[in-house]
Amino acid sequence: MAVRPVGDEDVRLLSVLPGPSFGTRTEGTAGMGEDLGALAAQAPAGRPAEPEEIAYLASDAASFVHGAVLPVDGGRTAV
Repeated sequence: MAVRPVGDEDVRLLSVLPGPSFGTRTEGTAGMGEDLGALAAQAPAGRPAEPEEIAYLASDAASFVHGAVLPVDGGRTAV
């Protein structure tokens, strides 16, 4: 992976690999909450991610994160 400066454009290159998470696609889907909970329980975090926890990576608070592939899965890929 290559990251090159783009002047003062403040461009960052990230690839986020989300694991089980709540969001608009899961709201109102019968059984989805239970399925997510069971899947997420297998990870060290033991719960699905909230949308804000993933969206944080696009915020100014994470502006020092560049050129990374980040699994955001509650530690599931670490075990």
